[in-house]
This record gives sequence, C-alpha cells and structure tokens, in this order.
Amino acid sequence: MRRLVTVSVTARRPAPPPAPCPDPPRALLLRGISAGRVHEFTVWAGGADSTRATGADEHLAADADTCREHRWLSCSDVLYASRARPSPAALRWLTDVTAAYPGCRLAAAPLAEGGWAILDGTGRSPVLLAPRVPPDQPLLASCLHAWLVTGHEVRDLRDIHMPRGE
Repeated sequence: MRRLVTVSVTARRPAPPPAPCPDPPRALLLRGISAGRVHEFTVWAGGADSTRATGADEHLAADADTCREHRWLSCSDVLYASRARPSPAALRWLTDVTAAYPGCRLAAAPLAEGGWAILDGTGRSPVLLAPRVPPDQPLLASCLHAWLVTGHEVRDLRDIHMPRGE
C-alpha cells in the first residue's frame, strides 16, 4: 500500500467545545510525551486537503513489505513493514531498507514481541518504542516523520500511544 499522509503535531490543550461542523475523518490519533509535555498526533491518509491544519506534514508513505514498485519505494519519505518481526530481524530490515532507499527519511517495523523499531535514516542507531501501539498501525511511522520534520528527534519521545476511548 502507498498513500499520501498528512500529520498534525500539536501540544495538547484542554478539549475545545464541539465544532458546529465535524472534522474530516482521521485515520489515527496518537499522544506522545516529550520533555514533560503531551503532544497530539492527528493523522489523515489519502489525498492532500487544504482544510487541514496549517503546518501539517504531508509526505508519501509506502509498505515496503508489499509494494513491488521501485519508483514508489524510492520516492517515499516513510517506509514501513506490514508484518511484525523479532527484534534482530527488524533491525536488519531497517538497515537494509534505508540502505536500498536513501531518500527514505524514516523506516519503521513492528516487533513480534511488541513495540516498534524505528530508524530515522540519518545513520543513527535504531530506536525501540511504542509498546502500546499495535503492529497494525503503520501510520505510527508517519507520526514520527512529522515529529522529525518539526525539529525533534525520535529518541526524545518518552512515550507514544493510542488514547483510550477515542
């Protein structure tokens, strides 16, 4: 699967009153904690939409396990694995995929034992995080890409998770 993804990262504030018009449907909502602040990651997948948040990150994401079209993989900002792997295999996959596609800014693989392995494409060491984000939520990688392009580092996130009841 490949798609254009839009992510908005905002510091969490008290909930506003209900809007008169519903927001566009979101594909995923995550909350992360860094430096004692809670940040909200709101993801929309599909085409570009000018009604979304100002300053949102738009990028191309592709499933490197299933996409067989080299042109899509080579121009994707985010590559993710759709099948969970044991940690050693996931770490090898991250190294291999970022070497094969140097334009990839972030690669992510779900771990068979829970959590995700992330490599931000800058030659740094992989980061293991998000034990509470299920392996069927590859849009986590898009949230982390947005975090990077807003000037943060993945290793700065102390926690990232799906809020309950939303």
